[in-house]
Amino acid sequence: MLGDCANCNCNHMCYAKGKSCVEIDQDKALAIYDKEERRIMKAAAYVEATFYMKYTRLQETAEFAKRMGYKTIGLGFCMGIQDEAKLFARYFTQQGFEVKSVCCKNCGINKDVLKLKKVSKDNPVEPMCNPKGQAQYLNEHGAELFVSAGLCVGHDALFAKACNGPVTTLVVKDRVLGNNPMSVVYSSYWKGKLNLK
Repeated sequence: MLGDCANCNCNHMCYAKGKSCVEIDQDKALAIYDKEERRIMKAAAYVEATFYMKYTRLQETAEFAKRMGYKTIGLGFCMGIQDEAKLFARYFTQQGFEVKSVCCKNCGINKDVLKLKKVSKDNPVEPMCNPKGQAQYLNEHGAELFVSAGLCVGHDALFAKACNGPVTTLVVKDRVLGNNPMSVVYSSYWKGKLNLK
């Protein structure tokens, strides 16, 4: 694979023309996907093509889970979006799923124990996040699709790494931009501030 696609000088012909910009062995390229991964690819393509520009990410997540035949959704969420997580869980339940949910501070210990930096140094108790614990809880409670919702950068990586199944992201945390990290490249203010113009 060629890579460096963010700086493509072939006008992304792989997308525009369905033709790779480098010679590829199609069988070798397909061989990197096992049977279950191919099933995921098929379900994802179905959802993309069927609900393109019609469904929200929340709806698409439910449709993907249905297409895969999943019965249990595991929701790992940040306490900063606890009200929203309750609505996500309600929606998935309405769609027929059993929902197991666990917040980021579940079984977290005081940051002082590991000498972790606090958001507010004046807080006598500030619990650490526990992403591996979240994944462990969901693993033990039969989650088939793991949904990451608003976990911190890094914590989301640990969560995904520890889950015993596929992980999809419903919410990406960005406190400054209202949980919409794409705004950084849409806003002329932020593009200027980050020297991206």
